[in-house]
Amino acid sequence: MKNVKQIVICSACLVSGVAAGMGGMYGIQRKNIKFAKENSLLMEVQDILKDSGKNDPVGGDPEKAAAKGYMSQFDKYTGYVDVNELKESTKDLPDDVEAKLINGNVLYIDLNGFVSGTNMHFSQVVDPLIPKANSVIIDLRNNGGGEIIEENNISDRFLKKGVVHCFIDNEDDYDFKIGDSGDETVLPTVLLVNNSTASAAEIMTALFMQNHDNVTVVGTQTYGKGVFQDSKSLSNGDEIRFTNGYYTVGDWECYNEVGITPDIVLEMDESLIGTFSDTQLKKALEILG
Repeated sequence: MKNVKQIVICSACLVSGVAAGMGGMYGIQRKNIKFAKENSLLMEVQDILKDSGKNDPVGGDPEKAAAKGYMSQFDKYTGYVDVNELKESTKDLPDDVEAKLINGNVLYIDLNGFVSGTNMHFSQVVDPLIPKANSVIIDLRNNGGGEIIEENNISDRFLKKGVVHCFIDNEDDYDFKIGDSGDETVLPTVLLVNNSTASAAEIMTALFMQNHDNVTVVGTQTYGKGVFQDSKSLSNGDEIRFTNGYYTVGDWECYNEVGITPDIVLEMDESLIGTFSDTQLKKALEILG
């Protein structure tokens, strides 16, 4: 269930059609690895950051450099990714999309993250249930984000308009736009969020709040991640991921380090998510009648 998910601290933008690398699905690994002179990893990392316009942090000591000690001096989202460890740590996590009908005709959609293929999976899991529903709950609690193109494709199923502006360091800005396809699912909707709703999940929240005619957001202040990361491969097969810009949604200012305030603030112990004591879910059902 939701309470076993991990927050995704990773990238949230697609640039020139290439996914920015959302830390797999569930986050980057901050290994405290020494960059030994003989394998030149530190030099590789420095070159990648410099090529991307990131200057060495003041006071950085290359002789003592490590993934956590060196790269985190840039910002908290820049880190070293051990690809094998990432695969191992994410293999038993829940599906990105789960859905069911509750109370007869309320379509409950549990979105756990946005990875490559999530929109297609959404079609397989959710589309057969839509004709049977008269309202929708989209659960974004503990959803740490993912690929913005996947999030936008799902949001486009419900919204007739919307735009996400990506401001990319040292490159041209880029917009993701949602258009009116004429076949949107226009049902009363509740979004559930909490302080682990981050990145692309916050983008979805902001898009719905600005562009959905009948939506209520219930829960607690979201995480506040309005920056995105790029990823580059290293010679040993691992990756470095580093912040390469920020985004805004519609005419809102960037909410990085601030988060989004729900329409209805309702505190709840997240260990109760998915249980009979899930008061946020009960409030959603109450709103939808």
